[in-house]
Amino acid sequence: MKIFSAIILIAAVSLFNACSSGGSGKKVIVMSSGKIKVDPNDPKTINFEPGGQHNELELLLGEGDKTVVVKSGGTDKSYDIPESGLYLLNIKSDTMIGNQVNFAATDRAAHITSDQLQHIIDSTQDLMRGVNVSDEKKTFFLVPGSIKKITGNLNAQLLSPFKLIPYKVDVDEKGNPPEIYKFFTNSQKREALDELLKRLQKS
Repeated sequence: MKIFSAIILIAAVSLFNACSSGGSGKKVIVMSSGKIKVDPNDPKTINFEPGGQHNELELLLGEGDKTVVVKSGGTDKSYDIPESGLYLLNIKSDTMIGNQVNFAATDRAAHITSDQLQHIIDSTQDLMRGVNVSDEKKTFFLVPGSIKKITGNLNAQLLSPFKLIPYKVDVDEKGNPPEIYKFFTNSQKREALDELLKRLQKS
């Protein structure tokens, strides 16, 4: 009996450690242009009504769940989620681009040189075209109707095009900031790029 209790205790501790470190499983963040809601008969199915308003929802899935289905206008489309991790599903009407937030780089000098500004413009243009995008660089390019695994950390945050990067964040016991990814639509980035080009012309 004592041996059995010990086994149960070890299993419980292992489960707790897995959950506290981001755990296993699958989480899908859905960002859409239009109304979305989880199908009441199937938690892996989303009912989608296209429109102009931004919406988002979160799906928590098990290891055995391999697909997410989007139902819209009488048609079904399946999206593969082959492995554990945090995914972004883009059913907006625009391409979404993003990257991991580097909080160490947020404390920059107010003055930006022309060369630095040109580098920012070039990098932005590349990202908008999906050039040099990679998991290693933590940069992402999702066309409408696509899904992408962003990270293995289920506790990471994905900021939508209409959520601001937090001004201040809490670090963990090792001094590490939270894992946050910021996403924009290409339309938003295009407007920001126009502003950068105007600044470059004035410099």
